[in-house]
Amino acid sequence: MDNDAAYTNTGKFFNFRLIGIGLFFLIDFNVNTIDILPDILGLILISVGIGKTFYINENFLKAHKYINIFYIVSVVKLILNLFYLIFGRKFDDSSILLLTTLFSSAELALSLLIFTNIFKGLEIFFQIFQSAANDNTAYSKKSDYLIVLLKAFIILKFCLAMAAQIPILITDVTWDNLSIFFNDYLDGSIVKSMFNPPCFIIQALLGIFLISLVIPFFFEISKDKDFCGSVKSKINGVLIKDIFFMLKRNLNSAFILLMTGCVFFIDLQIDYINILPDFVMCIFFMAGISMILRTNPEIKNKRLNMYLVLNLFISAFSYITRIIYNIKSAESFTGENTVSLFILRISSDISFHCSVIMFFLIFIEFYSFIKNLQNKHLDFSIKYMNKYYPSSEIEKSGKNKVLILRIAAAVFCVKTISVVLPPSGIILFFHSLILIAFVFFIIKGLYSIREAVYSYYNK
Repeated sequence: MDNDAAYTNTGKFFNFRLIGIGLFFLIDFNVNTIDILPDILGLILISVGIGKTFYINENFLKAHKYINIFYIVSVVKLILNLFYLIFGRKFDDSSILLLTTLFSSAELALSLLIFTNIFKGLEIFFQIFQSAANDNTAYSKKSDYLIVLLKAFIILKFCLAMAAQIPILITDVTWDNLSIFFNDYLDGSIVKSMFNPPCFIIQALLGIFLISLVIPFFFEISKDKDFCGSVKSKINGVLIKDIFFMLKRNLNSAFILLMTGCVFFIDLQIDYINILPDFVMCIFFMAGISMILRTNPEIKNKRLNMYLVLNLFISAFSYITRIIYNIKSAESFTGENTVSLFILRISSDISFHCSVIMFFLIFIEFYSFIKNLQNKHLDFSIKYMNKYYPSSEIEKSGKNKVLILRIAAAVFCVKTISVVLPPSGIILFFHSLILIAFVFFIIKGLYSIREAVYSYYNK
């Protein structure tokens, strides 16, 4: 009963047993190349299992960051799995080989980094916090051999995934010779279908064996009330005693929302449909700005808020009307309904151009908003914390403002021509490349400002 109570009390801080359960979803139980246990579910469980431990442990912090990257990879993989399920015939062998190589390599690297840091973080906890028996050597020994087995499995999983794709690499001439030799018709698809079942079975059996060792380990440490209570106490100490911790935590969450929102400014078109809708950017920006204003209400920018709300509706209207236009035009094989199609197209284009203008106004106000945030914290650090900063560092916050706004104006002009570009081709490629470069520049700037604000309280 005491163990269960201890586990329940620490549940809102961390939940180590969920880390072991999350591994189950990373094994990849594939049926016809479809992963029936999506990685994203395992990542959610592992992320919840880590909980707030990354506030007090550098290794868990690294694992937390790698999980966020893995989220992106797993979401893209899940979407492509759904596309393959629906449009499987449109995927040729070379595309499947390329995608398998990319995703398997990414999963290999990220899985090794995540679990290596988790076990390193646990090892540090074992060394610092003592259990009721005043001895954590049993935990340490188990974690040592479990991480070795886990690494071996992750590498073997990659090898098996690639082994199933090897037949695709063999040329047609070689297949002809092999067909003559075995007196049977052979090609890449046939041999690949023969390779898949044994690779899948080996991986599944090894995965089941591994989780039969890992899950009991995480269940065991989660039931140690002294160990878990010590970790919880350490987290509580950071949350309560560090006066600037909540500020940094709030700013970090806000800037992540802002950086994520910037990605939706990019135009990635498939059959004239932008798979990164612009209006989603407004939602992320409103959420991020709202979080900043909770601790910095005096820098509220009414025009920025008004532009974001207006553009949310304008951009959403443009996006929806463009989709309806594409559907209607695809269904129209005659000259009927040309007037309604024309109205839809004009409405979509006009609202899109209005939306881009609004985005430029948002950019101007947002630039001022972020700089006001930086200057506010800089002034606070100088006046109330007696920090000294050279005049060059103080003046740096407003440097190159005119140049940045001119570059932004040019990029927003490029953005407006997306309505007339074809759904594919070299022109669309360079168009998207310019927007990607601009978004990368903005995200880099936001990251630098966030780190600058942090530094005002660390020096």
